[in-house]
Amino acid sequence: MFFNFVEKRKQITTKNPYNDRNFLLVFNFMLLVVVAVIIFSVSGTIYGKREIFDRIVFSGLVIVSIVIDLIALSAIIYRLGEYGFTPNRTIVLGTNLLVLGNLLYIALDLYKVNFKNYDIRVVEHSVAVYLPVYGVWSALVIFAFPIIF
Repeated sequence: MFFNFVEKRKQITTKNPYNDRNFLLVFNFMLLVVVAVIIFSVSGTIYGKREIFDRIVFSGLVIVSIVIDLIALSAIIYRLGEYGFTPNRTIVLGTNLLVLGNLLYIALDLYKVNFKNYDIRVVEHSVAVYLPVYGVWSALVIFAFPIIF
């Protein structure tokens, strides 16, 4: 029983997004879920006074998401250098760059809300402004990538 636990732990700790494609896929999926949680949290925020705990947790979630996205981007760039460009890798790279841009934009606005006493609607606006960028990227992937590749 103990050796089975040690073996399972070894399998978990030896996975990394640089060499394991499936792990990178799960890594990116988790990142997109967290970004969706952030977006829905912003849109569901009640206006008015916010608790300091909410600000810390929400800002922490954005910062952790940026770190996770940077790790995923480094793994994607590593895989591009190692195995070359493919349509799937290009799509994942573009998506992660868009997500990173969105997260940085949200983080900047959260900084304004937390330290410059801006209204939370600033963050909501940044989320709304960035949604068409995802739409353009989706259209590009759907219509242009089959022609390009």
